[in-house]
Amino acid sequence: MRLTRGNQVTKMLRRRVLPWIFAPFLIIAVTDCEKNSGEAVILAKEHIDAALPTQETPNAKPETSPDVQIRPMADDEIAVDGYVMKLEVRGTSRDPRALKDEQWIVKVRMLNNGRTFQVPADHAKWEKLRENDRIKVRYRTGKYTGTVWAAEIE
Repeated sequence: MRLTRGNQVTKMLRRRVLPWIFAPFLIIAVTDCEKNSGEAVILAKEHIDAALPTQETPNAKPETSPDVQIRPMADDEIAVDGYVMKLEVRGTSRDPRALKDEQWIVKVRMLNNGRTFQVPADHAKWEKLRENDRIKVRYRTGKYTGTVWAAEIE
């Protein structure tokens, strides 16, 4: 069988294009998160107000502080999720964890493996939940790091 010019071009395209078509699917399959679910116990609930709107100036330069020094925490400061803040600031719009929208957070501990993490909830679910309640949680972890990337209450 003799190959024509059209057949040669088709074969060449298959060899060059097919890997580019399948590469994204292969990357997704290899780097995808692992899906887990199970029963958890509620350790704590927390509400954080929406952050205050910031005023942006058109030519503002970001603040840099090259002289960062470690200092001991003051008696009126607390550490929450790696942030140091005054006790009266926690959960308000001045909380360093505040986002543009309000947050209702539920801290849970999985019963099957003891892993502890925070799950965002909507206001209605958050109101119904109590500490020490048992709930079903679905979450995704990174394959290599084991970090919880997303979680939801079932």
